[in-house]
Amino acid sequence: MASVDLVCAGDTWRAIHSQCARRHDIVPLPGRDVGGEGRDLGPVGLTGPQLALMLAKLFRGARIYSVAHPHERAVYQRVYDAAAAVLDQVDLKEAEGKPIPPIIIDARLGSE
Repeated sequence: MASVDLVCAGDTWRAIHSQCARRHDIVPLPGRDVGGEGRDLGPVGLTGPQLALMLAKLFRGARIYSVAHPHERAVYQRVYDAAAAVLDQVDLKEAEGKPIPPIIIDARLGSE
């Protein structure tokens, strides 16, 4: 997988970024201010290695033994589940270059 867009509120991306980004990571994540503003949705472009790093760290952060607060663990689990649902639909036998649908995290009222 070359790239995928994570579409989420800026506040959500900053929560993800604070859990996942570390100074000495081999694969740096996009900046903290890349997503939308506040509750506005915006895309965050991730490469395959960045997505893998993010999902590994969100998985650990969502566990009950994590030092994260319950509301933080809920965000991490929600993003992890949404990404897994999109990735489960990707057919690895398809020709290369087919775009992967965006991972959308939208908890606003009236959203699905």
